Amino acid sequence: MSTEEESDQPAFGRTFRVSHTYRSIIYRAGLYGSVATLLLILAFPLYWMAQSAFTTREGIQDGITFLPTPETFTVEQFDIVFNPTVGRYLLNSIIVTTGVVITVIVVSLIAGYGLARFDYKHKVKVARFLLVGYMFSPIVIAIPLYLIWDYLGLLNRYVGLIIALSALSMPFAVWLMWKYIQTIPTSLEESAWVAGASRWQGFKDVIVPQTKPAMIANSVFAFAIAWGDFTISYILMPSNEATTFPPGIFRVFTSSWETGWAEFMAISLLVSLPALLFAFFLQSYLLKGFKIRAL
Repeated sequence: MSTEEESDQPAFGRTFRVSHTYRSIIYRAGLYGSVATLLLILAFPLYWMAQSAFTTREGIQDGITFLPTPETFTVEQFDIVFNPTVGRYLLNSIIVTTGVVITVIVVSLIAGYGLARFDYKHKVKVARFLLVGYMFSPIVIAIPLYLIWDYLGLLNRYVGLIIALSALSMPFAVWLMWKYIQTIPTSLEESAWVAGASRWQGFKDVIVPQTKPAMIANSVFAFAIAWGDFTISYILMPSNEATTFPPGIFRVFTSSWETGWAEFMAISLLVSLPALLFAFFLQSYLLKGFKIRAL
């Protein structure tokens, strides 16, 4: 085939190229569009709660506007927080959440250190099996757990709920701590041992300070599960005085016609803020905790 005939043939196999300017525009549009969509999805529920919480009942019935008008703006819905029953629910949630966070940090640190520094048969299989427990939905184990806790006398007790909620957070927390401790060189501990330190002293002075990002990541994860849990708390705390905030508020709103949509939005907003603030102020440590070298 001659050169002229070759030039008449279509250029199969040629790749379609976009100029650098257009690629940059497409990339920025996709990036900013994705961020805007994500913010809209995450922020709209909070906006709706806040807007409804500061609107009177009459204003909600007339139709919610973009912002409350001076005629419909009110803070009376937040008076429900000063209700003794609601205050008791809040105190129960604080106690349980604090206990869960402390338990998860301590147990995951010890278990993660054992997995990272001690060799025994089927160690990796045991670590992988931990994640199997994370695959079960809380509702699946709630009823069997209720029967066991009833037999052990742990219903309506803080320690029973703390153990149950800690168990939900523990598989991921131990796995994260195990991977994180593996990134810490063993030579640092060996140097401490050569200087006369015991294994406990090496663990306390070398390992613990360097695992702070992982501990904070685990604490945020455990806080989110414990603070917002409804299923396990509702089943293991059947007593109205012992229940935590989410199931307690549900009981308030299902048992009283005097509590309306505005009060529900006000209390929902107050429940959401602690978790958001907790994660916001610890986000830098949280990101460091997830930057783990893959083995």
